[in-house]
Amino acid sequence: MTASPETARLAAQLVAAGEPIAPAVLDAFLRGVAAAPAGHDPDAWMALVAPSVGAELRAGLRRALESARTAARAPTPRAESALALLRAELARRGLDGFVVPRADEHQGEYVPRCADRLAWVSGFTGSAGTAVVLRDRAALFVDGRYTLQAENEAADGFETIPVADTPVESWIAETLGAGARLGYDPRLHTRRQCEALAAACARAGAALE
Repeated sequence: MTASPETARLAAQLVAAGEPIAPAVLDAFLRGVAAAPAGHDPDAWMALVAPSVGAELRAGLRRALESARTAARAPTPRAESALALLRAELARRGLDGFVVPRADEHQGEYVPRCADRLAWVSGFTGSAGTAVVLRDRAALFVDGRYTLQAENEAADGFETIPVADTPVESWIAETLGAGARLGYDPRLHTRRQCEALAAACARAGAALE
């Protein structure tokens, strides 16, 4: 991705100040800060860019961060299109379904916008949930806090299922056909979750891949 002219100017200023950084790297860093929760000190992140930041550079970094936050709040592509894209990729890989949790590789409480796969594919923006996308069905599992929100936000093609009534693994075991191949990203699940998914697939005569 090409850095913005504003970011390129800031990178040049940092180079002049003895803190070399490529414009593309600075741009990616700003997008990461924009996606993270704000801390008590709104400028604390600047120490990661340069140990000492002058007034002019500090003001420029603040403007660049605000631009990154504005861009992050821009509307995303329609979730229906994301669902179609995922299904096309499943077909290309010979998979019958895929599990999409609201988690990133760090299993933390907060998931940055750039890693919110669940919102991308389903449109649901709550803080907890899981989607299972099959070739002909798509289910969004949420707890009682998000029943109404999920029904309002979920893209066409998703059925909203209360996880207290039907756990994800039970639905998989009952819905997958024998010989099916269910895909998942092991980086986004705990070991216990992976084991539970594998057991659910085994009950259905399917495979977790």
